[in-house]
Amino acid sequence: MSAVRRQRGLMATDAEWERISQAAGANGMEISRYVVSRALAPDALPREVLRRAVREALVLSKLEERRLREAGAGAAWDDACDAVDAWMDREGMLDRLTDPGAANRWKAASSGPEDSP
Repeated sequence: MSAVRRQRGLMATDAEWERISQAAGANGMEISRYVVSRALAPDALPREVLRRAVREALVLSKLEERRLREAGAGAAWDDACDAVDAWMDREGMLDRLTDPGAANRWKAASSGPEDSP
């Protein structure tokens, strides 16, 4: 395998390129090195492990919401959710989900009746 780097082409939308550029900058890397390092990085977690972790976090969240509302501290729950939403929006965390609709479905389920999924 040759150690000589060659110029290659990459197609991306303007929005995708902006996100890549920001991520590269946040990691102190040139865009090309960032893309190569991300593409060659090993997969983080198997999908089933990630699904179980997210499921358990959502179950615990739902239980805590119910506990706080039953204790008359529903406003504390709402304030905490607003703070987390603001942080996630600033950090772009929701943009990293493979299914962008998942966040909206979770928000809708969390704000509905307690027996919602």
